[in-house]
Amino acid sequence: MDTITVQLKQNGETSSLLTFGEHNIIIDRPVEKGGNGEGPMGGQVLLMSIAGCFSSTLYAAAQVRDLEIEGLEITVKGGISESQPKRFESIELEITNGTCGDEAEFPKLLEIAEKGCIAVNTIKAGMKFSVS
Repeated sequence: MDTITVQLKQNGETSSLLTFGEHNIIIDRPVEKGGNGEGPMGGQVLLMSIAGCFSSTLYAAAQVRDLEIEGLEITVKGGISESQPKRFESIELEITNGTCGDEAEFPKLLEIAEKGCIAVNTIKAGMKFSVS
């Protein structure tokens, strides 16, 4: 099985530095929730990751077909549970303003992106999770 590994190191009193290769993201809580507001919260990064995965898969599908995507905007909404433990009960992607060279192909590209995005597939199927 192929794996992707991300490293986390404490960055401050309430923040952490996530590293993957040359890329870094600081994760923190907002000041009103006891953090220092140095970066997004983990749940926000999860939603950002879904949007990024979906869009990169969409772009790859378009490139294979020699189509150019322009003006793409994705809004990801995560519905948070009212009961404990807190979690996302639903996640919705809203695609707006995206066009491609062949408008008839755009819905097919969206379908390919949904089926090919590892983040979307993981959430839809669930997974084994462990802490050691």
